[in-house]
Amino acid sequence: MTTRQETARSTRLRTIANRYPAPTFFALALSISWGLWIPVLMTQSSATNLHILPGGFGPALAAIVLLWVRGSSIRAWLREGFEWRVGTRWYLVALGVPVLAGSAMGGIFVATTGDFAAAQVARIVPTYPVALLLVTFVGGGQEELGWRGVALPTLQERFDALTASVVIGVVWAVWHLPLFVFDVPGYGGRSLLLYGFLVIGFSIVFTWLYNSTDGNIFLAMVLHGGVNAASGIGGAFVTDLSVVNIPVLAAYAAPVWVVAGTLILRYGRETLSADSTLGECTNEADDSEQSPSTTQKAL
Repeated sequence: MTTRQETARSTRLRTIANRYPAPTFFALALSISWGLWIPVLMTQSSATNLHILPGGFGPALAAIVLLWVRGSSIRAWLREGFEWRVGTRWYLVALGVPVLAGSAMGGIFVATTGDFAAAQVARIVPTYPVALLLVTFVGGGQEELGWRGVALPTLQERFDALTASVVIGVVWAVWHLPLFVFDVPGYGGRSLLLYGFLVIGFSIVFTWLYNSTDGNIFLAMVLHGGVNAASGIGGAFVTDLSVVNIPVLAAYAAPVWVVAGTLILRYGRETLSADSTLGECTNEADDSEQSPSTTQKAL
């Protein structure tokens, strides 16, 4: 391939990425993750977290690729997204909401079964900080570089915050499809529709946190890490989940949607936040006329 052909192809790719950033990101995330998951899951009779770990980085890798293709500054994007000087209350929100939701899920289990494994809860609570740390940076937390770091601000250039949240929630759920199809522990045997309902609720909460902190990706990562880790606390409330007579995902979704519904009623669908303008729909300018920092905001 000649230099002229390579330049033409690069220009076409950038044009597509600039014109359709959200679809491009979603296509990349699904392609990378499914491309890593499916071959492994087809050859493993019993997949573990280690088997699915590489594919979990699909959204983060897709975000970086999209930024690179669009000519945006990855360094500026990371610097702005990882600004640590935000109000203490937002750290408390990111750390506290998952614990409250997980505990509420456990409370539903106890109320419906009459079983409360207090000793089991006492054993798992001290391990929660370690689980939170690992999941935030190695597990699901790093997905937020893509879902909230790129997809959310991109969609909010064209849609209100609630619509953007629902779109991300749907894609986020579908992204997990191979894990349901191949019966990966934690996903196999459960309802993808219920999972999607849960994830859309969480997506609304994530949007509220992201918009309220002027696009802080790090806090979204902490919240995501807590969401995954806190489900273990909820499950520990009963001796064995097999005694629970309601779907686990429904029990987790109930408190999450109480929070999500409250946020919608309180702040409205446009921004889902009282303090941010990130949710307002604006016309995206030509990337060639933007500075790296401005381009990052448009993403």
